[in-house]
Amino acid sequence: MITLFAQAPALPLHAAGKYVAGAYIVFILMLVVYLGIMARRLHGNQAEIQELKLLLEERERQEATARQRLPDSEQVA
Repeated sequence: MITLFAQAPALPLHAAGKYVAGAYIVFILMLVVYLGIMARRLHGNQAEIQELKLLLEERERQEATARQRLPDSEQVA
């Protein structure tokens, strides 16, 4: 494999520029797509956490209301 690279001619600098630019463009596009996917997942997770917080608060309110309705002798600590 090393001999193949040793025998392969290098591209002249004026011809290689467009390939380097293309590689950078592909890399930046992949990075932007990745960041977009991660942002979308983060937004979904935040929405789910907010929903779970609301459900927990509602459940705690219902438990507090149920405890207030019980007579003092039946309340569990």
